[in-house]
Amino acid sequence: MELFMNHTFENYKVRKAVTSDSSAVFQVLRDAAVWLRGKGISQWEHLHNEVEVGEVLEDIQDGITYVVENLEGDLVATFNFTGVQNAWDVAMWGKRDDNAYYIHRLAVHKAHHNKQIGRKVLVWMDENIQLKEGFLRLDCIANNSFLNKFYDKAGYTFSGHVGEGEDAFSIYEKAF
Repeated sequence: MELFMNHTFENYKVRKAVTSDSSAVFQVLRDAAVWLRGKGISQWEHLHNEVEVGEVLEDIQDGITYVVENLEGDLVATFNFTGVQNAWDVAMWGKRDDNAYYIHRLAVHKAHHNKQIGRKVLVWMDENIQLKEGFLRLDCIANNSFLNKFYDKAGYTFSGHVGEGEDAFSIYEKAF
């Protein structure tokens, strides 16, 4: 079954990433990690090393990584989207057997910051997901006040914190 009804919004196209996208996807994620570090936020610290390239490639090969492109074909954002809990999801939410999809690694290319791309991607998901009576779930580091406000404004419900101190994460979900 196709997850989304429509693969476009405004002047953007959403598609599953392919192997040839892996370098560009990794660069967007790494740039996001550097940007976060510059803001004093230690989210995605693991993306500062090359070891994670393999994980990014694996997610692309598993068909859970998506890219958002503009009309010129430039990659403007990326995200992971899956209905299967990974080990991280289990650590955040506990083992669940419900109708849910998990969003990870939503990042916007640095050349496209301040264009509301992240918000538009989440709205596109809301309007196009072929999910009935289920949940969209995501998380972020608890001390990232920007993302916590961002997810709240996007209509996600704060479901609690997992972990403690600098290892605390906020978890959010949206019911359908």
